[in-house]
Amino acid sequence: MGNSLTQTKLQPTKRSAIHLLDYIIVLRPTLLLPVWTLVLLGYYGALSDTSTYEGLRAVQLSFLPKFNILVRPNHELLGTLCLYSMLMGAIYIINQICDKETDAANNKLFLVAQGHVKIRLLVLEAGMLLVSAVVWAGFWFRNNLSYLVLIGLSILLGVVYSIRPVRLKGRPFLDLLANAAGYGGIAFLIGWGLAAPMNGEALRRIIPYALCVGAAFVNTTLPDLNGDNEFGDRTTGVMLGAKLSCLLSLVLLVGAILAAWWVKDMIPLFTALLCLPPFIYMNFRRERRVIIFAARAGILILSLIACVLAPFYIILLAGSLIFVRWYYSVRFGITYPGREA
Repeated sequence: MGNSLTQTKLQPTKRSAIHLLDYIIVLRPTLLLPVWTLVLLGYYGALSDTSTYEGLRAVQLSFLPKFNILVRPNHELLGTLCLYSMLMGAIYIINQICDKETDAANNKLFLVAQGHVKIRLLVLEAGMLLVSAVVWAGFWFRNNLSYLVLIGLSILLGVVYSIRPVRLKGRPFLDLLANAAGYGGIAFLIGWGLAAPMNGEALRRIIPYALCVGAAFVNTTLPDLNGDNEFGDRTTGVMLGAKLSCLLSLVLLVGAILAAWWVKDMIPLFTALLCLPPFIYMNFRRERRVIIFAARAGILILSLIACVLAPFYIILLAGSLIFVRWYYSVRFGITYPGREA
């Protein structure tokens, strides 16, 4: 995991050029990865839409044509990835501003929590990103009402997730539902809508992805139990405790396997089956490193699958991880990845 972040305030480098990158890193590129991955998988899912096992085998037999489609992404797909990154980046900034105290107590996301960036500049950055994304979406998808509704739901969900008095993040099970719906549902449908109409099949196909995301999310609440509880955030993890939370995440993962079999989607089925052993092990050995590994395994597998289906994504994925790793090494002298990012 690299050097662990201690409670000692980090001493950053003083170079102004690298300091400017703080306002890119605060967009949380590593948390944009699941967004990009689910958008791409939604897009591919719409391209290879099938409702029978016979059709599924046909997709596998005709894999190369599907593969070639995503080798050269169209401008609409690339533009959507950029647009949605702007929108989600703004939401992540809002989340970090609202969670400044709890993040400090949980010893993570220290750019905002330790005051390395100016709040007024963050507010300006989030506002510019949000307005730009809305204007772009309104102009580009003005004839696609369902797409605009998804953009609106993304903004609404992101805002009420962090801002009081609603603050879904601090409400047990609603925090779980918000994450499952946002990443596993809306992001997938954003990609789907680029290649096919929003219909009943699209809604069926999001079920296993939403359950996979929900299973991973429950795990992410466990390392933050002390800080969340101290500042009054009644997350699902805080309410259930470690033992029941691990059990719930396993139940959700099993649900994802059954749902993936039902909708005949091999991608979440394969992912959930590979994640099953660490999720089972986590229930017998509830250690922080085991829980974090289980939480990250699913999105890693889905991202690798997305790289196979869309080879251009390898550049975006690897480039983002290399850039973030370099930044933390130069700016703070720590090794990424780690919980601090």
